[in-house]
Amino acid sequence: MQSQTLLEMTEQMIEAAEKGADRYQEGKKSDHSYDFFETIKPAVEENDDLAVRWAKGALELIEARRPKYVHKEQIETAKDHFLELILQSYVHHIHKKRFKDITESVLYTLHAVKDELTREDSR
Repeated sequence: MQSQTLLEMTEQMIEAAEKGADRYQEGKKSDHSYDFFETIKPAVEENDDLAVRWAKGALELIEARRPKYVHKEQIETAKDHFLELILQSYVHHIHKKRFKDITESVLYTLHAVKDELTREDSR
């Protein structure tokens, strides 16, 4: 996978995670509910596809470059936590601290991958 494509997917996931965190905060305040078939299911499916493609590309990056601060286990965990973050941002069946921890973990890994990719481009 080209590093530019992986960088674009990483940026899309960062944006989706940040929007999810905002949606979670707003939903907790307003107790807003979303329609499962119209809103939640399509969003989860779309982001599931993105996360799977991103993880595949990120694992290829790790295999090829062996970066110092990004590891295979982080990628798998970030993918799983990203999908949980997206779902929970709509349904709010998770404690606020757990959601915050998941969000921070996902964003940390995504930013680490982004930094690795931009470091590669600047060489």
